[in-house]
Amino acid sequence: MTRVGPMTGVALGLTPDAQWDVGVLDYLDAASAAGFGTVGLRAAQATEETGAALRERGLRCHELLSLRMNEADLAAGAGALATAAAHVGAEWVLIGGFRGAVDAATVERVGAAADVVVQAGARLAVEFSTSRTKSCVADALVLVDAVGAHRAGVLIDTWHFFHGIATWDELEAIPLDRIAYVQFADAPPPASDDLAQETLHRRALPGDGVLELDRFARTLLDRGWQGVVSAEVLNADLRGLPVADVARRAYDSTARYWR
Repeated sequence: MTRVGPMTGVALGLTPDAQWDVGVLDYLDAASAAGFGTVGLRAAQATEETGAALRERGLRCHELLSLRMNEADLAAGAGALATAAAHVGAEWVLIGGFRGAVDAATVERVGAAADVVVQAGARLAVEFSTSRTKSCVADALVLVDAVGAHRAGVLIDTWHFFHGIATWDELEAIPLDRIAYVQFADAPPPASDDLAQETLHRRALPGDGVLELDRFARTLLDRGWQGVVSAEVLNADLRGLPVADVARRAYDSTARYWR
């Protein structure tokens, strides 16, 4: 069945849940059948065989998961991911855990990792983590500008955007060519102050939570943004369902915001 997708120049993607117990081919089949045109992959999944499987299904890979800012040697970690990225033609290698510490040492470390990734034809997607003391959107942009937009971009995750102190003004002002892509999910009212529990196990399908996703999507669409929106619904209850069902629900609930 052909599913109705966005009419806005936005491409819908699927970010895998690290706790899904599913083989990579079943994951790709589920994503393709749901209507997604691009997928995220974990490094262990990104082999030459997976690259061939992507091409057979008419899929591409927008993200490879992932580096962490606290790794002792980012460049060494990037080397292993760069090889994987080349196998599947990944556009971005995600680097997570950024909390706004932009100094010369950080720029040097991230820049060295970016140099390695660029050799594989990819760029670094800097994902800011939730901060209740400063806006990491602004600081992620500072880091990307320091590293260079030809080597890095800002990954905007709606969960982190709404649970930190980022502002609408920042979303309205960030240069569109600095946005790597968007990870998209909703969330219910928090059950606790445990942010790790909330973000890893209690995200919701778009429309099933309380986040202002309509305004978020409109803000970018009204500015003419075109890029990848990747559904990333990390939810303990959904993990008990067949991945094909989760992919279909993720596609349908995400697409309506970007048509």
